[in-house]
Amino acid sequence: MLTVSIIIPSLNSLIINKVVDSVIQQEQFETVRELIIIGKDEAQLIKPATPVQFVETEKPILAAAARNRGISVSTGELIIFLDSDCLAQPGWLAEHIAAHQAGHCVVSGGILPEGNNYWHLSYNLTLFHELLSTNSAESKDFLATLNLSVDRSIIEQIGMMDETINRVEDIDWTTRMRQAGIQPYFWPKAAVYHDHSRHTFKSVWRDCALSGFHMRQLRLRYSGWLNAPKILRYRLLVLLLSPFIAGWATCRILLRRKSISRQFPHTIPAIFLTKIAWCWGAGQANPPQ
Repeated sequence: MLTVSIIIPSLNSLIINKVVDSVIQQEQFETVRELIIIGKDEAQLIKPATPVQFVETEKPILAAAARNRGISVSTGELIIFLDSDCLAQPGWLAEHIAAHQAGHCVVSGGILPEGNNYWHLSYNLTLFHELLSTNSAESKDFLATLNLSVDRSIIEQIGMMDETINRVEDIDWTTRMRQAGIQPYFWPKAAVYHDHSRHTFKSVWRDCALSGFHMRQLRLRYSGWLNAPKILRYRLLVLLLSPFIAGWATCRILLRRKSISRQFPHTIPAIFLTKIAWCWGAGQANPPQ
């Protein structure tokens, strides 16, 4: 049986206690050597007790730095990253372990296609349409760290996450793994409920715009590996053609993930708007505020 370290970066998460409880209640939790939480907890919701460890930082740090710090103090053979707004579903831990026992070295679990309100749901569908728990297991070009497991040997080979990158550091990291011949894999049964804080149009717009700004730069850096279209070289053109790009991106999602149009047709306008926001962010010279 693999020994496991679970790392959760948290910046004053208001549900971190629920996240920790969702992990502790997992089948095969006896394999977990340590559950390490890195960051700030001003509400004092974290109750350290074996194997829960809280490493408080002097000041808020980016998620990449928090995860790297967690890696440095962890000891497990398998390292699982979980975000502080993700509630592990029954079987989550056992499925991550099963995926690695099946021969996969870098694995993302699924995200439930659910939400607390219209914008909360739409955000989960538009940002994580490739990682929904209703999708099939398959190889991926890159993965997200909100629900990711990695063999320690892979980190020793590839190195830590790039702490100079914001928001898309997980895509950078897993792309570097693919460059080294390590295939990222999606295992939908290791599912979480993403209970994020974006419940309004304004908060969803801002987040998607920031994703557009940072993702454009990353895709240009790895243009061959991430199939960056040439139009991304011209940010003002992206801005000008944003309605057409957003329409194409929305149609592509609906064609690839037909369950969205069947089960959540009311979210299609919101998905289109999030793609407009992405283009608007990609067209900016500086990160959107």
